[in-house]
Amino acid sequence: MLTETAARWMLVLHTALGVAAVGAATHLVLWSRGFLRGDFGRLRAVRRFAWLALVLQLAAFAAGNVMYPTYKVEVRAAYLESGAAVAAEQDGHQRVLARIAAREGARAPMSTATEEMVRRAAGAARWFDIKEHWIALGILASLGLVLVLAFWDPRAGARELVPVVFGLAVIVAGTVWLGAVIGVLTASWRAV
Repeated sequence: MLTETAARWMLVLHTALGVAAVGAATHLVLWSRGFLRGDFGRLRAVRRFAWLALVLQLAAFAAGNVMYPTYKVEVRAAYLESGAAVAAEQDGHQRVLARIAAREGARAPMSTATEEMVRRAAGAARWFDIKEHWIALGILASLGLVLVLAFWDPRAGARELVPVVFGLAVIVAGTVWLGAVIGVLTASWRAV
C-alpha cells in the first residue's frame, strides 16, 4: 500500500495518462472516419494513434492498479462503503454550513437525507467497479485494433474490414471516455 502522498501523486499520474488516452482515442476515431468514405490517406497516422491509445491505456491501467490497494482501504472501505463515515461527514458538513449561514445572516441550505448520501456513496463504489471492467474490455479492443491495423492493407482490396476497424476505434474511444467520466465522478466523491 502506498503512502498518502505517493497515492495522490499516483492519482495525478493516472489522471494525466487517462486524459492523454482520451485524446489519442478521440483522434483515432476522428482520423479513421475517412476510411468509411474510402479515404486511406491517414492510415499511417491511424496506426500511430492506435498504438498511442493502447500504450496510454496500459500505462493508466498500471498506475491505477498500483494505487488501487490504497484506494480500496482508505476510500472505498473507509468511506464509500461505510454508512457511518458518510453520515458523520454529512453531519459535519451541515454544521459548517449552518455556522457560515449564521455568520452571513442567511438561511442554511437543507440537508440531504443521510440515507440518500449513503446510497449515493455506495453507488459511486459500484460505478468504479463497472469502469474497471469496461476499461479492461477497451484495452482488449485496442489490442485487437492494433493487430488488425498492423496486417491490414486497405489499398490491396481488403476494404471489408473498414467497419470492423472503425467500430473497434469507436469502442476504444467509448470505453476510454466512459472510464474518464466515471473516474472523475468517483474522485469527486472521495479521492486518495
